Amino acid sequence: MSFRVILLQQSIQFSFLQLLMLVIFPIAGFFGWRRGWKEEAITTVGLIFSLVLFANPTVAENMAGLLNRIINAFAVFINALFGGESGERSPFIDSDNFENFRAISFIIGVILSYVIGSAIGSRDEVSRGGQVIGVGVGVLNSYIVLSRLLDFWIAYDKEGANLPFDEGVGITVSSISQQNALKDNLPTIFALLFLVVLIVTFFRLPRMRE
Repeated sequence: MSFRVILLQQSIQFSFLQLLMLVIFPIAGFFGWRRGWKEEAITTVGLIFSLVLFANPTVAENMAGLLNRIINAFAVFINALFGGESGERSPFIDSDNFENFRAISFIIGVILSYVIGSAIGSRDEVSRGGQVIGVGVGVLNSYIVLSRLLDFWIAYDKEGANLPFDEGVGITVSSISQQNALKDNLPTIFALLFLVVLIVTFFRLPRMRE
């Protein structure tokens, strides 16, 4: 998907991925500044656990099998308690809804990671340096989440999108690329992020020393 905005008789091209980066990364950096490095670091650990459990199909299959056994055991207990019929049951998670299970489980893991990070991290004791580091870690966390969600989006093999833009805005929409270009742009992203951190540190260093 690409966007073309006509501004001052100049055509500016934006890909859908670049538009997401322009919107999400500054927001993530702002909240990283507010939360500090401790909360963001704890969130990163939670996100890594979510990736390990649900990004790898083999591990996700094991998690789905474990959840199916738990649900089946609970159903047997309920039927035995209330005298219901016992028989062969279809698994709660099968091949038809496996990708939905992975996506929903990852989103739940993301929410829990941010909640736990906010609950455990001590925001009041964060210094300016910790806030600067929080910006970088916050952007890294947003990259992890955005990249994984793009992978899920591509897995659904969706073509095009119906975006809520009014006619006459000067924006054209083309089909979504079926490759996760965010991973290809990772070196550029972190090079720019490192440059921003250096600039912020340069201007904040005198105050940080005080």
